[in-house]
Amino acid sequence: AVVIGCASTEAARKPPTPRADFIEYRQIVVQAMGQVDATMRTLDEISAQAHRDPRPAYAAFAKAVHRLEVDSVKVRARAQAMRARGDAYFEHWEAYLATVKNGQVRQLAEEHRPELKQSFEQAHLASQQVREVFRPFLSDLQKLRAVLEADPSLARIDAQKGLFLAAKDKGRQVQQGLDRILAEMNSMTATLRPPGTAAKP
Repeated sequence: AVVIGCASTEAARKPPTPRADFIEYRQIVVQAMGQVDATMRTLDEISAQAHRDPRPAYAAFAKAVHRLEVDSVKVRARAQAMRARGDAYFEHWEAYLATVKNGQVRQLAEEHRPELKQSFEQAHLASQQVREVFRPFLSDLQKLRAVLEADPSLARIDAQKGLFLAAKDKGRQVQQGLDRILAEMNSMTATLRPPGTAAKP
């Protein structure tokens, strides 16, 4: 809870369970997807408004990049904590099962351990790939922000077409990686969902 930095005292009193953690990890991924998608839209809007007045579009882009910078640090810290807890579950699986009070969840976890571990490892691999491409993606965004800050004019925007295209390509790779992580997290939370329990959006 201290590493994540956002758990309540109520949550701190209760030991985390894989399903609860996987659901939280999924929420982290959805949050990251929303931020990246929003930033990509502002990037497109600069190009779309280049022949008019691109300054409002640039202002929205700069704000989105700043938010991505700040929030990516928080998301990365929380995701690392979630992965560490997930590793611990699978390393001490039998000990974990003994602590699960919900009989249905305990049975599901015991029956589907191989599938859960495989999905977790696939999500972990995809998160590493996202992390690798996210750094250059953010770097391209920061370069564009710096270049356009003083003069977000049509001529300046046209001169940076190569950087725009590079940033969009890396952004799409980040989006695809996040999609893969989300698919695995959806699979894991669905596997541990007791029959008759509604899925969360």
